[in-house]
Amino acid sequence: MIVVDTNVLSEPLRREPDRRVLEWLALNAGQLALTTITIAELRYGAVRLPEGSRRTALLLAVDRLVAEAGDRVCSFDVEAARAYAAIRSEREARGRSISVEDTMIASICLARGYALATRNVGDFDDVGLSLVDPWA
Repeated sequence: MIVVDTNVLSEPLRREPDRRVLEWLALNAGQLALTTITIAELRYGAVRLPEGSRRTALLLAVDRLVAEAGDRVCSFDVEAARAYAAIRSEREARGRSISVEDTMIASICLARGYALATRNVGDFDDVGLSLVDPWA
């Protein structure tokens, strides 16, 4: 399985999405998963918009993504919490910051042995994940 980071999932929602990402998503559709963290980030981005058709459309698109993912939605659980502590403390010891959300997404991947698709490979390059850049 490949967990799809927020920046990858949000790309098709853009007015002019990158063709390479759309093709990559279509090619790998059967093995993609998302996290509850990504759902939260996407919904947060949508609700920050002013009331209107764009906001409504984005919220519906997120709901559609969740419905399509079905049992491929990964939650932050006890195993992910253990991985979180290790990732965060190791990064701090090396003087490299990482956001709470990125740490949670990486932790979910590590706990399940899943790869991560992201545009921001440099944010995750030292946490022991298999990384995929759909823009490459």
